[in-house]
Amino acid sequence: MRRDIPEINAIRKDLRKVDIRFALAFPSGYQVAMSCYGFHVLYAMLNARSDVACERVINSGNQSPYSLESRQQLRDFDVVGFSLQFETDYTDVLRMISNAGIPLRSIDRKANHPLIVAGGPCVSENPEPLSEYIDLFVVGDAEPVLDDLLDTYLEGNLSRQNLETLAELPGIYAPRYSEEPVKRVWCKSLEEAYRPTMQVIPQVEEDSPFMPVFGKSLLLEISRGCEWGCRFCLIGFTGRPMRNLSMKTALSAIEEGVERSGVKKVTLIAPSLSGYRDLVDLCWSIVNSGLEISVSSLRVDCISDELLEALAKGGQRTATLAPEAGTDRLRTVLNKGFSDDEIFSAAEAIQQKLQNLKMYFILGLPTETSADLEGIVDLASRIGSLGFPSRGVRLSINPFVPKPHTPFMWEAQPSIEYIRKATNLISSKLKGNPRVSMEGFDPRWGAIEALLSLGGADVGKVIELSSLYGGSLGAWRRALNETRISLKDIINRERDPEAFYPWDKVDVGVSKTFLLKERENAYREIMTPNCSIKCSKCGLNCT
Repeated sequence: MRRDIPEINAIRKDLRKVDIRFALAFPSGYQVAMSCYGFHVLYAMLNARSDVACERVINSGNQSPYSLESRQQLRDFDVVGFSLQFETDYTDVLRMISNAGIPLRSIDRKANHPLIVAGGPCVSENPEPLSEYIDLFVVGDAEPVLDDLLDTYLEGNLSRQNLETLAELPGIYAPRYSEEPVKRVWCKSLEEAYRPTMQVIPQVEEDSPFMPVFGKSLLLEISRGCEWGCRFCLIGFTGRPMRNLSMKTALSAIEEGVERSGVKKVTLIAPSLSGYRDLVDLCWSIVNSGLEISVSSLRVDCISDELLEALAKGGQRTATLAPEAGTDRLRTVLNKGFSDDEIFSAAEAIQQKLQNLKMYFILGLPTETSADLEGIVDLASRIGSLGFPSRGVRLSINPFVPKPHTPFMWEAQPSIEYIRKATNLISSKLKGNPRVSMEGFDPRWGAIEALLSLGGADVGKVIELSSLYGGSLGAWRRALNETRISLKDIINRERDPEAFYPWDKVDVGVSKTFLLKERENAYREIMTPNCSIKCSKCGLNCT
């Protein structure tokens, strides 16, 4: 990590004049960290307290981690808070702790070591793989619990002996002290959520590796949670209920944020933008103010000429859709009931207003057949014929990863061999199409992601060894061999719905009964009227 990244709005306090020195740690690089809205929220929220100085510590490879604001070493902070956005970052979490000279395991830390806390979507998913290394996990939103956590820690004189007391707070999972499943805490209204309007913006060139993904942009969360319930999606179940920011509050935050952050672009953040009722009006308000705009993935049913015209005027050149599957049948199984014709119509509107289209697909979904793979080819080819420029239709094709707290958490992940064959089939049939390109991540990393999503505390040793060996795929293979933990036994098998699993130590507010019913509904979609075969997966009479 370079030490001279020019920024505006970085907050620097005198560490000698605060009660708590808080290191906000991110296990990925600077670009990813500064593209994460939650990272900005925590940084501003913590520094809003007069008794706290929060400084950012970004993953710096094999160096001893230090803060960007004062070059303070990670080990010298009172609290280290990790933001866990991606499972495959776990090796870097342990590497940062180890490189800082802090004992890896919570049980080995002494009074002079910082309290290590972790939050983020991966915690609500399943904290157990890191349970021997993290002192406390925040399950759910930070706003309802963060102040209480810091106040209680202060009342205990910043003593690590206070862990048992901290474990009694709502939403706090302390692996050595929490006995009952910890209930997720959540911000009841987005109006009350913390909105950072003075965001840190790097003053670098557009092509700099330190430029955030969205460029020099004000990030604004307009919705939290998702109302659609796609059966494979973690956020769709761990983020319930959906909460929207009023348009009035959004516009006020944009006006203040643009002025304080010195930007000319606004990026709207939400798991489901289409659930935001005033999306079109908000987009037009932004661009009519002379600002550029950026939005993430859009649902097919929210695509309209009016919305696309606003995005085009705001400088967006690519729209993103997530069909996920190649046929109407499989999308119905996923609870994503858009037809090929509806997707094609949305793509046609996008081609007329914007330049490019990106589409997400998942391989190896429950009940997937070769017809579903052919469906991806047919849909992509049909859309490519609309007149998009060369490589103007980009397919992001990735393996299915079973996620805890979803209706598909009991499913087996398809083998790496299957994913490769499916990918090669699609690639070979689209190879001659100049308008369509493919990307995606290695299915071997998909298997590692599944291991970290579904594994228990015993997987922690695999993470530790893999971190020690460098974190590459070879390092993971070596770590698995040495620990004799079978990847296939964890990820490539169906799971018993009646069994207790590591992620059952957190309660995200969605019952297992409901998830099982949703799983039944998924398989019911493929029933035939005269079927007499009892399905081994869900007990329904289906084919």
